[in-house]
Amino acid sequence: MQMADAQRNRSRRHEIPHVADSGRSSGEVPVAEELHRNTDQSEEKESVMAAQCALIMINNLSRQGENSIDPVVRILKNKGIDSIIVCLDRMEDISRLINRYQKDIDRIVIGGGDGTLNAAVKPVLESGLPLGILPLGTANDLARTLGIPVGLEDAAEVLAGGRIGMIDIGVVNDIYFLNAASIGLAVGVTHMLDRGIKKRWGGLAYPIAFFKAFRYTRAFLVQISCDGVNHRHKSIHLTVANGRHYGRGLTVRDDAEIDDQKLHCYSLEPQSFWQLFKAAPSIVKGTFVNPENIKLFEGRRIDIITRRPKQIAIDGELMGQTPAYFSIKDRILPVFVPAETPPR
Repeated sequence: MQMADAQRNRSRRHEIPHVADSGRSSGEVPVAEELHRNTDQSEEKESVMAAQCALIMINNLSRQGENSIDPVVRILKNKGIDSIIVCLDRMEDISRLINRYQKDIDRIVIGGGDGTLNAAVKPVLESGLPLGILPLGTANDLARTLGIPVGLEDAAEVLAGGRIGMIDIGVVNDIYFLNAASIGLAVGVTHMLDRGIKKRWGGLAYPIAFFKAFRYTRAFLVQISCDGVNHRHKSIHLTVANGRHYGRGLTVRDDAEIDDQKLHCYSLEPQSFWQLFKAAPSIVKGTFVNPENIKLFEGRRIDIITRRPKQIAIDGELMGQTPAYFSIKDRILPVFVPAETPPR
């Protein structure tokens, strides 16, 4: 993956206390309050204090959100990076928290799954600060696409010593997405999944939900316009992806990159369970060599029109319905990625 390197130099500010506890109760941990007390007391400290500080927002409702992030704080501190840690009760609080601490930080770190990252995209983008990722969800597809390790300590090393790469953002009906948006079978899977299933079964929650959803999925007529060329057929599922991975490691295309400035789409035509089972390796790996009952598209603009409105699952969350108008914003979001791109 080709990514543009960037470094953000910021003026020195007052010292921000290091936090050794991940904040086991919801809401902001005391370090945030201490920060404001320090700034109110003296402005003279601004010229001599630490320049690097991460705002770390943790979704405690994510599958691994209750894990202690003390090792993350320690690794950052060893690299001269202080931390402000807050626990998210509502995704709507992300924008407010960024605005509150923006003058005191030089990076924003999200601890959660793909849904949490999706909720953070717009406010992070508006802040102009780079995004760091602590993969605490069930799927962690964006981390997988970027080659970010799922272990907290290894992910922290990326935050502390990685580089900043610029990645694309997908847009559907004015909603940003990082991984993919899907219609049909994936929506059924999303309906079958709930937080209890994810917590209990982890990665097995997805195949369990898939088998249940397939029984109830019905074919629908769809018109796909890809860069102005129209295609019309019946489908049971279609996905439009910005990155490579979605749906807990499914691969939309094995050569897709999250900075390739194009969208990748595939559509499954009606087929039996056993036909789909036969095609499963191609769907999982994104190889699609001589695909049967699968339509493939890629481009910068994709429009999806269905006879009846269909729900859309965006980065694993149900948001909106068809018609769906997709576009892409080229290499617009700065994200911490490994210093060396790992092998696929």
